[in-house]
Amino acid sequence: MRLRRVLAATDLSAGARLALGRAARLASAHDAQLTVLSVVPPSLEDEVSAFAAETLADHVAAHAMPEVDVVLRTGTVSDTILIEALDREVDLIVLGAHGERGFTGSLTGATTENVAHASHCPVLVVRTPVPDYRTVLLAVDDTTSARRAAQWGIDLTPSAVHVLAHVSVVIGEQLLRLSGLGDSDLERLREASTAEIRPRVEALAAELHPRPDAVVVGSGTPQRALPELVSHYRADLAVTGSGSSTRFERVLLGSVAQSVLRYAPSDVLVVRGSARRTEPRAL
Repeated sequence: MRLRRVLAATDLSAGARLALGRAARLASAHDAQLTVLSVVPPSLEDEVSAFAAETLADHVAAHAMPEVDVVLRTGTVSDTILIEALDREVDLIVLGAHGERGFTGSLTGATTENVAHASHCPVLVVRTPVPDYRTVLLAVDDTTSARRAAQWGIDLTPSAVHVLAHVSVVIGEQLLRLSGLGDSDLERLREASTAEIRPRVEALAAELHPRPDAVVVGSGTPQRALPELVSHYRADLAVTGSGSSTRFERVLLGSVAQSVLRYAPSDVLVVRGSARRTEPRAL
């Protein structure tokens, strides 16, 4: 399925123009319909609705393409975004990493995380002004949901350099260290863990089309190592899954996705593991 409908949420702040501009470029490249949504909290509806509607129209005219649906709603910000996305059957939600208190409901970091983890479709969180994605880091484990997220990232950015990255975890490493295991022994365990997982990660890479340009398998804590890898490779976009089939995997991957969202210096694409698959056309 190609990318048909994109929903961009804005709080009308200066920072929101980055997300709106990104959404407009993606919608134009994929020949998709763009909807721009702003949400007014119920407590402010009577005071700012008319002014917010005028401001929203000016905001969209300055930062988006001509063919766009403009929607102003009243309600809780994250819930309203999710409902609008479901009602319009969008394939991608685009948000700013954080907003500023403006005339409408602010897109705070908590709002962005709530939408990213609850959305039925992929969510792109924008924090950089780069015009095009040049290097994309695909953060994976060896699950089906991770493969889906990686393929979605490749399909969305076919002209970029793609780095498939996996961080291998030594289970109980901290307890082993506390029990007296030395650094050299821990390093051997990390090397063994990396050697064990590498064939599965390479097999995952071989299933992707086109195959990523590079495969990196390291060891450590994914929550810390993945944002560091984004910086190391100067990636413009990091792609991660938000959850998988089992309760344990949802908690683990959710924690990793949350860390990437919070600390990666790039834009972040979060792809929900249980969501229906939507494959955008090549740019």
